Amino acid sequence: MNIKIAQLASKPFAVRGTVKNLKKTYQLQLDMANSDEKMNGLDGVEALQAVLDIQEQIESFMIDVLNLSEKQIEKLEDLEQEELMEIAQYLAMRIMGMSDADIKATLAEAQEDSEGLE
Repeated sequence: MNIKIAQLASKPFAVRGTVKNLKKTYQLQLDMANSDEKMNGLDGVEALQAVLDIQEQIESFMIDVLNLSEKQIEKLEDLEQEELMEIAQYLAMRIMGMSDADIKATLAEAQEDSEGLE
C-alpha cells in the first residue's frame, strides 16, 4: 500500500501489509498502552525514562516500517511531539487495513466523543 506522509517525503511510502509489520504495529500499541498504565505511581525519573522509552519505540517503529533514509530520520526527529503521534497513529491504522476515509471518519468520531466529555 502507498502511504503518504508529507512531513517526511514528497512521494508516498510503499508499505507492505505483512504479518511482520502488523505484529510491529500491535506491539507498539501494546507498549504504548502499558506505558500509560505504568506511568501511574512512577517517580519523576522513572516517568521520564518511560516517556523516553516509548518515544524511541515510536521512532524505531516508523523508521523500520517506512524504511526511512537518514535525511527522512532527521525530518522525523524535527517533528513536534503531537505531529509525531498523529503520524504514528495514522501509520498504524493504515497497516491495520483502514483506508484514509475510514481513518478520517474514526478520528472525527473520536473528536466528537472527546468534545462531549468536556
